[in-house]
Amino acid sequence: MIVKCAVACHNASGDPDFFFVKIKCTEEEYQEGTHYEFARAIAKEMGYEGEFVVFDESDGPNWLFTRFYWEKAQVR
Repeated sequence: MIVKCAVACHNASGDPDFFFVKIKCTEEEYQEGTHYEFARAIAKEMGYEGEFVVFDESDGPNWLFTRFYWEKAQVR
């Protein structure tokens, strides 16, 4: 399955930002919350910093997920 995730964090300039990614995971990984760990690790790998707060499409604020153009997001 593929789950849309938004990570609240800081960019390389130290400014508050969001990192958007689509996580490929199994149903079991999703149920265990492993997709959150994957999203945090990828954000860190991409140069984002700080405390990472991850939302997925089922628990995040709707406005956040409807305003991003998801076709541009990586699937990891």
